[in-house]
Amino acid sequence: MIYYIPEGHGCAYSIDTEGELFYTPLNTNNELKLEETDFVDDYDEEVKEIHQQLIEMYKIAGLYFKN
Repeated sequence: MIYYIPEGHGCAYSIDTEGELFYTPLNTNNELKLEETDFVDDYDEEVKEIHQQLIEMYKIAGLYFKN
């Protein structure tokens, strides 16, 4: 899984192989709290850009399979 951790968000973002966007909160040591991973349901422009960057990374890695 590829994670994108933008400054100031307090979480990491990832997608599944079909492009569904998830977020995982970070603890105070900037470690992923995997048990709290959830779907992103509120997209602002910055989150849309992060989503698109993740899709591009997954395509390069051969892990994105949505048509």
